[in-house]
Amino acid sequence: MMPVLFFDRRLSLSQSISQSATTLRPTRSFSLLAIAFPLVVLGMASPTAAQLTPDNSLGNERSQTLPTTINGSPATQIEGGARRATALFHSFREFNVGRGQQVYFANPTGVQTILTRVTGGDRSTIAGTLGVQGTANLFLLNPNGIVFAPEARLDLRGSFIASTADGVVFNGGEFSATNPQAPPLLTVAIPVGLRFRENPGAIVNQSIAQQVVNEVPTVGLAVDPGQAIALLGGDVRLDNGIITASQGTVHLGSVTSPGVVGVAATPTGLTLNYNNIRTFGRIGLSGAASVNTVGVGGGAIQIRGGNVLMRDRTNLVADTLGTVDGRGITIHATRFRVQDRAFIGMSTIGAGAAGDLTIRATEWVDLRGAGFETFQRLFVDPIIEGTIPNLFDREGVISSGTLGSGNAGDIEITTPRLRLTNGAVLLSPTLSTGAGGSISIRAAESVDVSGSGVLTTALAEGNAGQLTINTRNFVMRDESLVSTATFAAGNGGNLTVNAVESVRLFEVREVTQFGTSLATSTIGGTGDAGDLRINTRSLLVQGGATITSASGATATDRLIPAEGVGGNLTVNATDSITVIGTSVGPDPSEPSSRSQIVTATAGSADSGDLRINTRRLLVQDGGAIGASTVGSGTGGDILIRATESVNVIGAVPPGDFLTGIATSSGDILVGERFTTNPTGNAGNIVLRTSRLSLQNRAIINVESIGIGNAGTITLAADQIVLDSRSSIVGDTGSGTGGNVNLRSQLLQLQGRSRISTDAGESNGGNIAIDSQFVIGFPSQNSDITANARTAQGGRVTVNVPYIFGIAPLTREQLRSRLGLTEAEFAELQVNPARQLPSNDITAISQTTPNLSGTVIFNTSGINPAQSLVELPQTVVDPSTLIAANPCVQAEGRSEFVVTGRGGLPLNPNDTLSSQGSGYPWVEAVGGSEVIGDRESGEGVAAWSGEAEEEPIQAAQGWVMTNTGEVTLVADNLERQGRSPHTAARCLPR
Repeated sequence: MMPVLFFDRRLSLSQSISQSATTLRPTRSFSLLAIAFPLVVLGMASPTAAQLTPDNSLGNERSQTLPTTINGSPATQIEGGARRATALFHSFREFNVGRGQQVYFANPTGVQTILTRVTGGDRSTIAGTLGVQGTANLFLLNPNGIVFAPEARLDLRGSFIASTADGVVFNGGEFSATNPQAPPLLTVAIPVGLRFRENPGAIVNQSIAQQVVNEVPTVGLAVDPGQAIALLGGDVRLDNGIITASQGTVHLGSVTSPGVVGVAATPTGLTLNYNNIRTFGRIGLSGAASVNTVGVGGGAIQIRGGNVLMRDRTNLVADTLGTVDGRGITIHATRFRVQDRAFIGMSTIGAGAAGDLTIRATEWVDLRGAGFETFQRLFVDPIIEGTIPNLFDREGVISSGTLGSGNAGDIEITTPRLRLTNGAVLLSPTLSTGAGGSISIRAAESVDVSGSGVLTTALAEGNAGQLTINTRNFVMRDESLVSTATFAAGNGGNLTVNAVESVRLFEVREVTQFGTSLATSTIGGTGDAGDLRINTRSLLVQGGATITSASGATATDRLIPAEGVGGNLTVNATDSITVIGTSVGPDPSEPSSRSQIVTATAGSADSGDLRINTRRLLVQDGGAIGASTVGSGTGGDILIRATESVNVIGAVPPGDFLTGIATSSGDILVGERFTTNPTGNAGNIVLRTSRLSLQNRAIINVESIGIGNAGTITLAADQIVLDSRSSIVGDTGSGTGGNVNLRSQLLQLQGRSRISTDAGESNGGNIAIDSQFVIGFPSQNSDITANARTAQGGRVTVNVPYIFGIAPLTREQLRSRLGLTEAEFAELQVNPARQLPSNDITAISQTTPNLSGTVIFNTSGINPAQSLVELPQTVVDPSTLIAANPCVQAEGRSEFVVTGRGGLPLNPNDTLSSQGSGYPWVEAVGGSEVIGDRESGEGVAAWSGEAEEEPIQAAQGWVMTNTGEVTLVADNLERQGRSPHTAARCLPR
């Protein structure tokens, strides 16, 4: 499930330190705990003479080469040169050191810096030992290129700078290799920069020479602890070469445009400033090349280039072993790529904090691991088997960790596009009291994690670091894992994804072990899991991918409980959230994994809550949103707010998993790999939306299958529609049944759908429905039930003005319609209401009649308890009921009397009156007995009966008297709203 990291129990801390301290045959693999170096078998060829040819640019101060003996072996010593203040300048036409040869610069008293330029047209090759007979820093400049052969080594107490720059810049002058003048007269001879021209030469390091520096075995180009090595040129390549600067600084810089690189001395070596450089070249590490600044106080590695590439098991290591804080690794590039099992690490085993890793690339960062199979073996398989992954196997890993009281360093990556593929891993673990480092990713355009991992973990008392991803589009696929986790007492870190446009988790290939997972977790320990938060416009979870916050985990054949509390999970998606589908596994007969957003607990601790805020939520084809407990801890609540719609649509045909939104006490979200006996209570569901639709066996569920209580469902929507065997369920086994509260304008049930709070051995739950309309499609067996098998039935309360197509049944009515005896009814193993084709509302006790619950209706419209009116099957044409010939009807003494406020016209030929106001009734004007059309003079005889009283007639108009008074009249003198047609005249009788 959620992995973390990494401790090889076969190798103890003391064993690691002992092995590295007693051997002079270092290995090519760097450990977190010790400095180990490649074993190199030196060639047996005879030494060759050094090719050192001074030029005449210094005049009487020209350089001189003298034979001598140093360290008991023949050597060449360089003397002379032009001294200016504390600097000594040398100038050569050719400068090469042959294999097995030793070349040393004399270091006169007071000289702090020795600068050597090569003015000829050939590159320099260093195949032997290059050193200084003192503590001065050494600069070697050759614009045409510098090569350090496999046997090359350094023997000096100061720092070493090799560069293909044109010259060294001072405050008041320049020492140039392309314009070889005498050095300027300087009062303070401190270099302030290196001047580059177009297309400077390359620097190549192939050195793997072994030596001992201050009683410490080293390999390759090495300086004393605390000193610096800088390789600054055009292309810079480490072809199987190694650079060692324990506690010091290593600079690799590639420059391809004219400008000055600033140089400044520091107590730990040098700092370089590239602000005046416009374009940068290639830096490549290949063939197991290594840069190492491990020491009692970890050193620093600084890389500045255009295209920077690490491959072939190469590594950058800046671990700290003591009380001094490490200084970390900084990589600035246009494009940065790590591939072929290359490794970057800066960790601590002492009280000192590890340094930070900072990667900044203006175009992209591409991290390629040691292969998905290696990633699976190191990080996935141990979790599935319930063990802890191996920390010391670092192939394809970028890591910052702690095994001491010091804190691990942070990892920060800033680039437009970041891609992790082929098992690449970004990792920050803590295995002691120190806190783990945080991982921060800022990618303006995209982050793509494919078959790879980004992990912060706690394996001891220290807390795991935070993990933050800021980007426009975030993609995880192909069984990737992005996680913060704790396996011990330390707390897990928070995980935050901020993606302006989208977050997408999916699978594009067959899933072999577990689906892609974005997770925070606590597994097997007492520390709490961190919170997980996603902020984006659109979220997609597909093909068996999961977003999880968990306490405990599920291994292959068992639960791994935890005592730490699960973290909260929050998803804010301004437009949409889609959770869809299941994974495709290697064996079609085995259950696949489902796409899901869940919080869960597998132990005694409580699960965190799940909050979702969006406009549209879609859960489909086996997808799930859930909060579950399979232990004694309480499951988390689910709170969903979708301003437009929530659609839950099951798979067709049904698959291994139901599609739904659920809190559960049981393993319904885990599958059927093993049986659990949960005792914890399920959480609640609160959902608010405009339209809620459940289709194709979709479910909203607060079920408990054990002795834990089911939760409560609270749904508020303008429309709630259940179709095609969908359900809203609060069922339970032995625990108390859940409650369901629905508030809507319209509740519609059809296609064998149901709303249920049934219980087994405990009391049924309660259902409360507040709606304007409740509609059950006739004879589709859609039920509302709050039944109990052996205990008290629940209560169903329906507050609705209008309810159609669904009615309550008592226990006796239900038994009678099924045609069962009392004994047969009590023995039914299914919900009795589901056996009838009608739509029913029940709240019964199946085995005990006197424990039945209640069904309460509060209605102002249709009350189903008063039964339904059966409509005639033959529909009457309403046009046949209209009086087409009122005279004929009059002959039969038919009557049509209109009273009231003018709602109907007096004549069928008249239109409705356009007058909107009603008037008080008054007597007719002048007692007229004729009501008709004044204009035509034609009319219909007024009704006269046996009663002598004149009938009261409705006012149809008004007249104004000479005094200005308004009087209502029975006839509308203005004829407003009258029909323009003449009424048919009745013949005399």
